[in-house]
Order: sequence, then C-alpha cells, then structure tokens
Amino acid sequence: MTHTGKVTVPPPRANLLLIGARAPVPGECKTRLGAGIGMEAAAALYRAFLVDLATRFTTTSGWETRTYDVAWAYTPDGDFAAVLQDCGCPEPLSPVGFVPQAGEGWGARQANLLRWGDDRGYERTVLVASDAPHLSVEVVEQAFAVLETQDVVLARSLDGGYSLIGMRGYHDVLSGVPMSTSSAGDALVARAVSLGLGVGETAVIFDVDEVADLDLLIATLVPDGVAAPATWAALSSLGLLPEKAR
Repeated sequence: MTHTGKVTVPPPRANLLLIGARAPVPGECKTRLGAGIGMEAAAALYRAFLVDLATRFTTTSGWETRTYDVAWAYTPDGDFAAVLQDCGCPEPLSPVGFVPQAGEGWGARQANLLRWGDDRGYERTVLVASDAPHLSVEVVEQAFAVLETQDVVLARSLDGGYSLIGMRGYHDVLSGVPMSTSSAGDALVARAVSLGLGVGETAVIFDVDEVADLDLLIATLVPDGVAAPATWAALSSLGLLPEKAR
C-alpha cells in the first residue's frame, strides 16, 4: 500500500487495531521519561518501542490468521510511514493503515479515533498507545474476544488509568473521564455503566512513562529481552540495563 499523507487503510475486516503513536522527536515524545534520562535518550528508546510494536503486529509469523487489521494513529501530521521507516521498522507483511489523530487533548483524540473505526465499517475497534513495547498479541486478541459479548473493553494500567480501550460500535464513554489520572480507569467504567453498556477487561498492562517504569520493563524482559528485542538493545546501548542484565 502507498501512503499519501492523510488516511490510508486496507478494506475492513470485522476488527481494527489502532496503535496510537507520535513521531519520536526529542522533547516532543516521552517527555516525563526524558526528564529523568534525557530527551535524546527517551526519544531513542521510544523509537525502539515503535520497532518492536511494528514487528509484532505487522510482520510476525501468523499474521495471515489474525482477525484484525492494523492502523497507526499518528501525530503530528505528516508521512508517518516514512517516520517508521526512518526508525528501522520492518516492512509490513500485509497492508497497514495510517490515520492522523485529531482533537484537543488525548480524550478527544481517542474518541475521534474510535468513532472513525466505527464510521469506516469495523464492528470492533481497539486502541492502544505505543508506551508498552512488551504488549502481547494475546492481550489484543483477548480484547477483541471480550467485545464479542461486551460493548466496551479496557486494559487497566498499574497507575489506575488504562492502556487499552475498545468498543463494539461507538459509544460516548470518554466524556468527563479525567485523562492521565489514577481515577481514569474507574471513571471510564462508571461512565460506560451509566450508559447501560456492558464492560469487560483484559489483563493489566503497564506503560513506560517515567524512569521508575524502566525497572518494571527490564524485569519483564529479562533475561534476554526476546519479548522486545529492539527495546532491549536500546536499553543496553543507552546504559539503562543493570550490570547483571547486560
């Protein structure tokens, strides 16, 4: 597929996985992490996150049997396919879509992306951020399985927020939900229940947002980083692995 700069997607199947991402520019991505390890280092690590996610969800063996399409939901506007290429992401084995994020604030952008999936004709849309390079195919498949019987699915994060949200159809469940807070997950569930919607959850996911999260990430990837090899290599090259893990 050729990406021409705005919206490109393959013909829809029943399910769509959207990966929310941003260009890995120092000082414009992973800034909380960058406050601790430096903006250049944070951007370099985030580039590795994108490589691992692209490898897992667009090139890994078994792609042909999956029941969902994949699209990158990116910001800022531009040629995100070229951004991924510059990061060293492998060429996808199947067509991958590109959808620009639109809206003021992450809550509005999430809502617009989930609505876009429904407008495009997908029965179920799942949106994940790109802050968890260890995110597994199994968790994504679990989310789509939940949406077979429920209206809304989420994966809570360890800080009380959520790292994945999905819907069957589209529902206005994000209005009033305080983004990036320890109550975001509970508020999302309460909002959905207040609308009479069925809610299900997947396994908990943790995001890598701050320096303290690197310990969790390293513990998840030891002993050899096979679950996210590009991230492991970046951690090593940046001197962020403990001596015993190198």
